[in-house]
Amino acid sequence: MDNPNAPDLALLLDRVKHVGKLLEHQLWQAALDLSLDKSSRPGRRFAGLVEAGAMLDATLLLVMLSEPRRSVTDIRKAGDTWACSIQVTGACPPARARKFKAEHADLPAAVLAALLSSHLDRPFEAQLKNTFHKKYQGDFESHDT
Repeated sequence: MDNPNAPDLALLLDRVKHVGKLLEHQLWQAALDLSLDKSSRPGRRFAGLVEAGAMLDATLLLVMLSEPRRSVTDIRKAGDTWACSIQVTGACPPARARKFKAEHADLPAAVLAALLSSHLDRPFEAQLKNTFHKKYQGDFESHDT
């Protein structure tokens, strides 16, 4: 389950961490790297949000559209820094689910950085693959003859 866009996501994450404010082209790059279809209904909604300058709403939409499912579990502000935590849902019991946290002076940038981090985590991908394999292994074995 390797992410073919992982190098692009890693570079984008590095750039997002070093800007003062999330830029429109960075958000579009994230959407494309995460395989958002611009012609789909969610893709058109995303485009409308970005065009309207609703960067936080557009970023949260990317979180909602991510597969496997993710959710924002915490947003806090401490001084001049926003912290955002994202959790991948459905991969394992909620108590054991890994959270991805990012901090940034700009809230949409903090959310996007946490989202990108969650897509780059290799141990999570391996865990998801193992969960899938264990869940469906019996189905495959029962059909072998």
